[in-house]
Amino acid sequence: MNLDVVVLTKNEEKNITDCLRSFRGLGRAVVIDDGSTDRTVALAQAQGAQVHYRSLDSFAEQRNFALTKTDADWIFFLDADERFTPALRSSVEKFVSRPQPAAGSIRRVNYAFGRRHRFGHLAPDRVTRLFPRGRVKWERAVHESPETDLPIEKLEGFLEHHTYGDWNRYLDKFVGYARLWAEEEFQNGRRTTALSAVLHAAAAFFKMAVQRLGFLEGSVGWALCWYHGGYTLSKYLLLLQKQNHNPPGPEGEIKDNSQG
Repeated sequence: MNLDVVVLTKNEEKNITDCLRSFRGLGRAVVIDDGSTDRTVALAQAQGAQVHYRSLDSFAEQRNFALTKTDADWIFFLDADERFTPALRSSVEKFVSRPQPAAGSIRRVNYAFGRRHRFGHLAPDRVTRLFPRGRVKWERAVHESPETDLPIEKLEGFLEHHTYGDWNRYLDKFVGYARLWAEEEFQNGRRTTALSAVLHAAAAFFKMAVQRLGFLEGSVGWALCWYHGGYTLSKYLLLLQKQNHNPPGPEGEIKDNSQG
C-alpha cells in the first residue's frame, strides 16, 4: 500500500520544509499551491514534493482538486503548519497495511504565540485526515469537513500544529475566513440580522472563555476568546452586508450585486 500526503500552501516558506521533513520516507508529498510569492514552491521541490497550482476559491475544493492529482492507495491531508510525530508515523504505517478500510482520526496539539495551548480556542482537537483514495469528498469553504462512508477510527500519536506565530498572521486568517464563510453561507441561502450577529458573538465568547476554560490560558487565552467573539461577529456582519447589497428580486430570487 502506498501513501500520498497532500499539503495546501500559500506563502508557507517558514513552515514547508519542517512539514515535509516530518513525514519523509512515509509517503510522497503532493503540494497544492495557491500562487505563493515567497520561496514555498522552491523549498517544497527541494524536498522532493510534487507541486501543482490552483487558485483558492474554497479549502474544500482545494483538497478535492488534490484528489485528482494522486493515484496512491491512501491519502493523508496535512496542513503546512502541522508536523507528524514519530508515534503518529508508526500508527499510520500500521493503519494503511490493514485489510479492512477505514478513515483515520488524529489528535492535534496546538502551539501558538510561543507555547502549547491546553484550553479555549486552541485546545487540542481531533481531525479526520487519512482515507483510502476514492472514499472521501470535502465540503464547505471554511473549516472544511470530509464526507466519507467509512467508519472513523482513532490513530495513536498526534499532530503538532504550529499555528499563529504572531498576531498579524492570526488577524489575516481571521479576516480571510470570515469573508469566505459569509460568501458560502449567503450562496447557501442563510440570512441574519444585526441582533443575531451580536448574540452569536456573545455565545462564541462564552463557549471559549467558560465552557472550554480559555481563561486558564492567561492573558493570551483571554485575547483569543475576545478575538473569537470578534471573528464570529465579523462573519455575521459580512453576511448581513451581502444581504443588504443583494435584496430579493420581484419573484423572491436573490440578485447578486456584489460584483462591480
